[in-house]
Amino acid sequence: MSAPVVDFQHPSPTRRSWVAVFWLLAALLLFNTWEDWQRLQYQQQLTDEREQHFIQLTRQQEQLIQAAIRLSPVQKQQLAVFAQQSATPFALLDALGQAWSHDVAITRLDVTTQTQLLTLDLEVRALPDAFRFVERLKALPELRVTLQQSARKPNDPQRPMLVKLSLAKR
Repeated sequence: MSAPVVDFQHPSPTRRSWVAVFWLLAALLLFNTWEDWQRLQYQQQLTDEREQHFIQLTRQQEQLIQAAIRLSPVQKQQLAVFAQQSATPFALLDALGQAWSHDVAITRLDVTTQTQLLTLDLEVRALPDAFRFVERLKALPELRVTLQQSARKPNDPQRPMLVKLSLAKR
């Protein structure tokens, strides 16, 4: 048996076509790999951009949450006004009821819930009755009482006293 003859200087035409096919396949494989690499790079770039956008949105949301937690001075004032508006005058009215006596008649009652103020017009037979009523009100620790005016009712034959008071929470 003889050894195969290999002649690299004079290749046969069939080998040339096989070598050309292998080179063509290698070039196609290389081109396909390069295209896949480019597609992966583009997808990685899109992913990075979306991740940066997501991080930015997360930061914005965190800032909005922090802003909602911290109240500006204007918002604090608004909340205080809303709290005052939701306050009721029932504590003042209860205190008025505790100090009440049959010698005193209320002719007018103005309630201001925002400032927690009651303004009263009273009618009493004699001025000492009004003073006793004011003293009973002043004895209550949560009230500030101000006697604003007192005068005789001129057109009434029994000549009662008209007294104006204001009650406020301390």
